Amino acid sequence: MEPIVLFGIQFTLALAAYSLIAWWYVAPRLSRLPRYEALALVIWVHAFRIVGATILAPGAVAAAVPAEFRTMIGYGDMATAVLALTALVALRFRVPGAITLVWLCLAVGLLDTVNAIIQSMRFSVFDYALGVNWVIVTMYVPVLLVSSVLIFTQLRRSSSAG
Repeated sequence: MEPIVLFGIQFTLALAAYSLIAWWYVAPRLSRLPRYEALALVIWVHAFRIVGATILAPGAVAAAVPAEFRTMIGYGDMATAVLALTALVALRFRVPGAITLVWLCLAVGLLDTVNAIIQSMRFSVFDYALGVNWVIVTMYVPVLLVSSVLIFTQLRRSSSAG
């Protein structure tokens, strides 16, 4: 099977599974929580984007994977993780501007994720050995997308809801 086909199947099935979990179980529970608490719960997923920096480790992927791609992916994920952790602290302590930080984290994270998907195709990275990064892309990126929708939904809620 062509690697891009396998990727498409795995990514799509994971996205479908995470979407069902979010729709059936997570969203109903989040809607009953105060907005800051609900946001904090779904932002945690992005705090662990540090795992994306694995691509920067020597030998983590084939040497033929372009350095430009590895750098873009690794540092984009780390930047988003730092924003997520900052937003979590701000939400926890009700810092003025906490919601703005969440919006910033969401925007940067989505741009990074969409860019990573586009650049993966541009650089044909699925033709190279990706090691554990294959699992990150097929299992973790879909949950990042679903959690981004949940974050957006919570941001659109009235601040008094919950």
